[in-house]
Amino acid sequence: MSQERFVGLFIMIFTVAGTLLLLAFFEREAEGNIPFDCLNPTERERVRDIALRGIDDGLQDAVSNLYSVWYKDPNTEQPKRARVGIVNAINAHNRARKFALDWSPPTCPGE
Repeated sequence: MSQERFVGLFIMIFTVAGTLLLLAFFEREAEGNIPFDCLNPTERERVRDIALRGIDDGLQDAVSNLYSVWYKDPNTEQPKRARVGIVNAINAHNRARKFALDWSPPTCPGE
């Protein structure tokens, strides 16, 4: 296995594992949740926009990495592994976007 392939595989695994850990963190039972501080509506939407851009950037990075590894070795089992990685990345992206869109911290009093 070439060094480039190993680095690409490591980045892909790290990205998917990190995304899954992030999702597991957000999906914990209520007893483990830390309440959000109150936010005014403008700041809430600003934070939501930052989260959505980060989620989109994560998917873009995962897809770019998967296909760059695939293009380097198209005649092996890599296309099958890339397909699994893409499905995982898309599923994680969808769950993270749903969480960000459903996120509704309390509005500060007087806002």
